[in-house]
Amino acid sequence: MADPADFAFRGRMMNGYAVFAAPIGYKYKKTGSHGKLLTRDEPIASIIQEALEGYASGRFATQAEVKRFFEAQPDFPKDLPGGQIRQQKVSDILNRVIYAGYVEHEPWGITRRKGHHEQIISLETYQAIQNRKLARPIAPARKDLNRDFPLRGFVTCACCDNPMTAAWAKSRTGNGHPYYFCQTRGCDYRRKSIRREDIEGAFEDTLQALQPTQNLFEIVKAMLKHAWDIRLAQQGQHKTALKTKIKAIDKEIEKTLDKIMSANTPTVIAAFEKRIENLEIEKTALVERCETSTKPKRTFAEVIEPPMAFLASPWNLYKNSSFAMKRLVLKLAFEGPVAYDYKTGYRTPQVSVIFEFLGEISEKCKMVRLRGLEPPRVLPHSDLNAARLPFRHNRM
Repeated sequence: MADPADFAFRGRMMNGYAVFAAPIGYKYKKTGSHGKLLTRDEPIASIIQEALEGYASGRFATQAEVKRFFEAQPDFPKDLPGGQIRQQKVSDILNRVIYAGYVEHEPWGITRRKGHHEQIISLETYQAIQNRKLARPIAPARKDLNRDFPLRGFVTCACCDNPMTAAWAKSRTGNGHPYYFCQTRGCDYRRKSIRREDIEGAFEDTLQALQPTQNLFEIVKAMLKHAWDIRLAQQGQHKTALKTKIKAIDKEIEKTLDKIMSANTPTVIAAFEKRIENLEIEKTALVERCETSTKPKRTFAEVIEPPMAFLASPWNLYKNSSFAMKRLVLKLAFEGPVAYDYKTGYRTPQVSVIFEFLGEISEKCKMVRLRGLEPPRVLPHSDLNAARLPFRHNRM
């Protein structure tokens, strides 16, 4: 005989309430109208939010990086000796839709539905996390990375295209000397040591070459402000379009229900039921996007300040930041690893889309004429040269 408590819990979950043990980052709190309700357990909830949003955006390229982020937080509960956590805990956190404000439990036949508890991330962020699990990281964080060699694993050998490693070597006097080198078998440059100051000094030139001039920086800032204003104006249209999609899904669900009523084969019925379940999930995501499609919570200045600080000088951000931020700068500035030749130095790197865009703007600036009350005049040649982004330099 089934336990009556199970029916009570099942009914409560069907109405959008979590009934199992509170997941990490949440705690139950008694409320007047909802009974026991999940609420954020700070500061753990904020730590999880940063980790989940960081993984969704690419700040953390792998689950191993998320794990190390959690282990570096003093307030995050550890479950292994030495301040470590199990990888399974990270996987569970990334997989649980409850952090997006929803509940579901397949063994009870309860499909995903909006919960009454406060979400830690949006459903859109949750879906981005599931998609990123299958993506290949651009600059994966290797287990042997350390603060002495921030470029290890990111710089590749120009001869074999494999990532370089790095280590400290002791001289006869017992002093330590840092080196980068390739250790790929069959490579002509295998174990050819490169002094850290040489490879990292040349990389400084590479990053400094990405710094735009002040004029170009102001142009980009004005373009972003214009795009921001356009986006605000389009919010109403976007919300209307989302409502139209929701209505279309409702109609498709009704049609599928009619097909179920006329179907006689269990296999066909099961297929239709699965289709309805997928439509409900899609509809839920659209409803959330529609509800959040309002005026931004932060101003343009608040939103634009961090990325503009990066664009203004990737090198300054790299030089003055933590090890984790250095790795993030690498991912944001380049499409992939950069190759270093033992004899000639760095090859021309493939910069990220944003810097390709800046390069295109700088080229167009050569053709811009200033127009106003005075007759048209061409920008001085020196200003035009200053506006160009020198993506190539003599060390590449």
